[in-house]
Amino acid sequence: MRNAKEHWANKVEHTSVLGIKILFHLHRLFGKLPFRFALAPVVFCIWISDKKARQASNDYLQKAYRAGYLSRKPRTFTSLCHMFYFAETILGKMLAIWSQQTTENLCVENESLMSDLLAQRKGAVVLTSHMGCVEALMHHGSLYKIPSIALVHSANTAQYTRLVERSSALGHIEFWEVTELNPASIMKLEEKCQKGYFIFIAGDRIPIHSKAVVPVSFLGSEAHLPTGGVILAHMLGLPLLSMTCWRQETSALRDLKGQNRYRVRFAKLADQVRLPRGNRNQECQRLMQQYAMELEHGLKESPLDWFNFYRFWGAS
Repeated sequence: MRNAKEHWANKVEHTSVLGIKILFHLHRLFGKLPFRFALAPVVFCIWISDKKARQASNDYLQKAYRAGYLSRKPRTFTSLCHMFYFAETILGKMLAIWSQQTTENLCVENESLMSDLLAQRKGAVVLTSHMGCVEALMHHGSLYKIPSIALVHSANTAQYTRLVERSSALGHIEFWEVTELNPASIMKLEEKCQKGYFIFIAGDRIPIHSKAVVPVSFLGSEAHLPTGGVILAHMLGLPLLSMTCWRQETSALRDLKGQNRYRVRFAKLADQVRLPRGNRNQECQRLMQQYAMELEHGLKESPLDWFNFYRFWGAS
């Protein structure tokens, strides 16, 4: 049984709003190289002090290597590179949060899955993940005024969540606290969905106060994934999609104002989710296994884009 202290929701937030703003303005004024130099000691301090994050990174990297996603066997400092890769993604997140201009650093695969539903004024439940720079897609969707609701858990990332919620660049996205969902809020969600809203919810984080998970095969080992998004799509009568994101291209250091390029991939998991009483759990497991395969597809393209720095595999 997993110790409650190892639950992802109990991870301590390392975010400093002031620090993020300083890094953002450092990049804006002087470019990417000084930004990376300033970032390096911060990442090293977190890497050296957070043993559980190091262990989680090493666990993932070993699995990615055995799956053939990494060409070299991970060593001690590979997890440091992994954390630095995540930290550098902060720049993409900051640009998405604070920039008002349309950027061309995003390639969307299977975008027609979204546009077709938009044309029908029909929403969907979209399972997201902690891969790549999801904020880049949020910015993209907000620019095109796509009606969206993001279900978030902010207890352990309060400062960062407030930063995102106050962003004028993401003004067309509503943020709802996932732990506060109840019958009344579900009814409000249903009303929103009738207007064509898309509901985004993480598919790679087990619930806070629930055992609603199913086992799946992920990178050659058993992992547990939440069924909340599947059940929500069933209750609201909406299609179920997955969305993954990974870095497609890293901008050159000599390109002072360069931005990393990201790829977002949508996949349809179900036109309509039906959960018959007799095999509800099996159907949830089938859909979440498809989602796990989508995660693997993205990680094969960019294995360092996995940003779950807590014990992911093992008992729920």
